[in-house]
Amino acid sequence: MKEKDKEKNKVENMTEENIESKEKVEKTEKAEPTIDEKLEVIQKELDNVKDKYLRALAEMENFKKRNAEEIKREKKYAAQPVADKLIDQIEVFEQALNIQTEDPNFKNFLYGFRMIKDMLYNVLVDEGVKKIDIVPGAVFDPNMMETIELVNDTNQPDHIVLRVAKNGYMFKDRLLRPAMVVINQKPENETKSNNEKLDENVA
Repeated sequence: MKEKDKEKNKVENMTEENIESKEKVEKTEKAEPTIDEKLEVIQKELDNVKDKYLRALAEMENFKKRNAEEIKREKKYAAQPVADKLIDQIEVFEQALNIQTEDPNFKNFLYGFRMIKDMLYNVLVDEGVKKIDIVPGAVFDPNMMETIELVNDTNQPDHIVLRVAKNGYMFKDRLLRPAMVVINQKPENETKSNNEKLDENVA
């Protein structure tokens, strides 16, 4: 009887071992990817690398373009600081040349200096400096002008330039210096009163 039990246990143990061995083989077979699966993984990795490469290439191209534009802009406006300083000196020159005199020698002296002033100004014009043309009666433009004084002239419309105290200048497409102007502006109380009358007439 004992012999039979031993044989039975032995058979059962062998069966369990066979089952475990078979399961291990099946697990091993399942864990091992096929060639197609390996190729798919490799393809995904290649696509990922390609995407990163294309992104890096695009960023590099954008950087080159930005850099080229910045260099171009710097070259375009390189003379602006010098023009800004020189235009002030030319304006002082102009004021000095407006001195009235009857002395022939002094007139010749002023004439020579005017020629020098004109030569300097023409150099600035060649570099892109342009005077902002403003005449009395023009409408005030805050983009090109700066108010230095407000005057109440009842014979003139509101926000009209009465006098140009200092010329304004452009440097290419940039504002180099706004024009300093005196403008007409009605007192605040008078403006409110006119607005109230207008509202009453509309009502």
